[in-house]
Amino acid sequence: MDIAADRIWADFRTLRETTPLVLSLTNSVVREFTANALLALGASPIMSDAFEEITELIGIASALNLNIGTPTPRGTEAMTLAAAAAKAKGIPIALDPVAVGATQMRRQLVDRLLAIATPTVIRGNQAEIAALAGLSSVARGVDAIGNLEQAPAVVRQLAKQTGTIVVASGATDYLSDGSTVIAIENGHPLMARTTGSGCVATAVIAAFLPVSSPPFSAAISAMVAMDLAGEIAVDHSRTEGPGSFRIRFLDAFDKLEPEHIEQRMKLYTL
Repeated sequence: MDIAADRIWADFRTLRETTPLVLSLTNSVVREFTANALLALGASPIMSDAFEEITELIGIASALNLNIGTPTPRGTEAMTLAAAAAKAKGIPIALDPVAVGATQMRRQLVDRLLAIATPTVIRGNQAEIAALAGLSSVARGVDAIGNLEQAPAVVRQLAKQTGTIVVASGATDYLSDGSTVIAIENGHPLMARTTGSGCVATAVIAAFLPVSSPPFSAAISAMVAMDLAGEIAVDHSRTEGPGSFRIRFLDAFDKLEPEHIEQRMKLYTL
């Protein structure tokens, strides 16, 4: 698999040239941040959970981003309809199982979505991924506490179990296709202090899926772009606080250049 810096930059350039349309059924806390991040990246966002129009929107979308952060009965039905429509059309799906280990309702929703359509990529924090894999994990709402020592084995196990690409975010990001495990040691701690950073990461993955093949490569390119944007944001922030960081993070997608990937990328095959 080609995971060289020039391949990742080529994926980013292709995304900007093709402007993939990403339909996001995401949580109410992060809709504006997610939409602005997709625009800054070079993609085109549509934000809707109206089941009356979901089938039509899937018809024009390049990818589907599903996020269960603030579930409602109406939103749940829209997600299930969107998953089925995306499967029928054959467009990629990125699933964010926010706080899936916190309540039975969230777990049941994720299980329902998985039964309808296998996502192309599942991305969550390490506690969420551990919960999906059936392991006990320490979580508080959407926040993972600490890093899971067995994360590489967990992402490989869940990828095999579900037949999809799995991404576990943390101080180190781990990605697996069920065989290979990739570790990315980029990013910045302020990303974890900014509401919606993880949700944005899943949306960014969705945007990369239509422009890069195989999906594993797309997920790698997306997470490298996401993490390096976090680093560049800190470089250009006047203060090291989460408020200014959030603005600089959006700006950073415009500042991303090939040399950033070549010089900064810390990516390893485990």
